[in-house]
Amino acid sequence: MKITALRTIALSYPFTCPLGTPYSDTGRMGALAVFVDTDQGVTGEGLIIAVHDKRVGVHAAMVQSFAPLVVGRDPTFSEAILDAAQKDASHLGSTGATMMAIGAIDGALLDLRAKLAGLPVHKFLGAVRDRVPAYYSSGLWNHVPTEKLVATARNIVAHGYRAMKVRVSVENPARQVERIRAVREAVGDDVKILVDAGRRFTVAQAIRLGRLLEPYRLEWFEEPLAGEDHAGEAEIARALDTPLASGEGVFSVEEFAHMIETRCVDVLMPDLCRIGGPSQFIRVAHLAEAAKMPVSGHVLPEHTLALMATLRNGTFLEVMPWSAPLFADQIRIDNGFAIASDKPGWGHALDPKALEKYKVG
Repeated sequence: MKITALRTIALSYPFTCPLGTPYSDTGRMGALAVFVDTDQGVTGEGLIIAVHDKRVGVHAAMVQSFAPLVVGRDPTFSEAILDAAQKDASHLGSTGATMMAIGAIDGALLDLRAKLAGLPVHKFLGAVRDRVPAYYSSGLWNHVPTEKLVATARNIVAHGYRAMKVRVSVENPARQVERIRAVREAVGDDVKILVDAGRRFTVAQAIRLGRLLEPYRLEWFEEPLAGEDHAGEAEIARALDTPLASGEGVFSVEEFAHMIETRCVDVLMPDLCRIGGPSQFIRVAHLAEAAKMPVSGHVLPEHTLALMATLRNGTFLEVMPWSAPLFADQIRIDNGFAIASDKPGWGHALDPKALEKYKVG
């Protein structure tokens, strides 16, 4: 069996949940679908979520630059293929667009191998469960009026979720506290509330707001600082009783290893697209497991769900609907749990009609 082609489709589609940030002001989401074809007629699928659509072409060019190292190879030698790609691009470093491209190829290879085995990814890798606790991660934005925030929170519970993420801002701490109080009163004590600070705080600001929010029994306080400020994260973690979560902007296993060694946070959040694909995601999770630390996935739930179902230390799946318009099958939620698909491969196939509708270039 050999790989016959490495294909990409650049995508741009409406941003259905604008965040009021520079990368969402365009009103368009960007993504890159990646396909690995074989001479047996089976194709593996990978995906890069680029957030805005300004540089999807950069991701496409990076993926295609690895085609000579992929085409003609046996897809079951996936680690050899990925190793060759990393060495070939070592002069660019092991972060950013390089790892996102390699990660999408890795995802397509895993999907392909699982399909060849006739198994869903979580069972192909070795599952520990077929359902993962999930939280909904859209709608509870900081710019939303408190009345709408409360209505949205109740609606999320009505759709089967038992956990949700609320965004907070550095401006007006009293307002932030009031909004969290309103959500807690609306959903009750049995629903978990996670707070995301969006990497905009100083250490002092984060500690102050974190302490003010502790009476509301938060599941975690997420990324108050810029992602690389691990010393500052450690200072916040020591000051708060609420667990600190971080890692969505970390691009390497080595940096996660440093975070684990220093215990600068309580919950690690690798992003499947940014960390370099499922192989690297699982490596981070296993390092964390050895240190008795939990791991939570970040966005792209259609693929991350299968990986979380293989982890003994996996905690919540983030259900962010950014990628949902690209998939034929949507994630099913049952009493707070996301249910892993039993279909071969990722279990959530990219929708050909959506790809045709949103393709660009």
